Amino acid sequence: MHDYLKGTKLLLLVAGIIEIAVGLLHFAMPTFVYTSAGFSSLTHVESNFVTLVIYAVGILLIAFGTVTILFSRHLERHLNLALYYVIIKTFLWSGRVILELLYPIKLNMFYIDPFAVIVLPGLIIELLLFVIITLQITKILKMKKSD
Repeated sequence: MHDYLKGTKLLLLVAGIIEIAVGLLHFAMPTFVYTSAGFSSLTHVESNFVTLVIYAVGILLIAFGTVTILFSRHLERHLNLALYYVIIKTFLWSGRVILELLYPIKLNMFYIDPFAVIVLPGLIIELLLFVIITLQITKILKMKKSD
């Protein structure tokens, strides 16, 4: 059981770091988005709204990433709560993958055109991390019950 716990904590740490990194990247996005075609025609009010949404998503990703890292540090004490958390995160990332498939990012951002070629694989990796973590925590809880 110790190996499963150690591996799960590592996966939670990795997932949290990725979330924080992506959240921080959101703060650079307006610089790249507003130079792309189409965004230059936005009014000041519209560009402020887009900026607000981009920054809000960045803040949320940093917050979620921080909570994920906290679970990685204290997983033993909060296994049941962590299971609910990672199930919710699995649904969140599933939804984000579906949205990317329905509405792919077709912008040039961070000098990558289209940016969807980077976003979709990244989203799938994050989703798979949470699927694996969910399975790992479920297995740990079953092992604890059988002890």
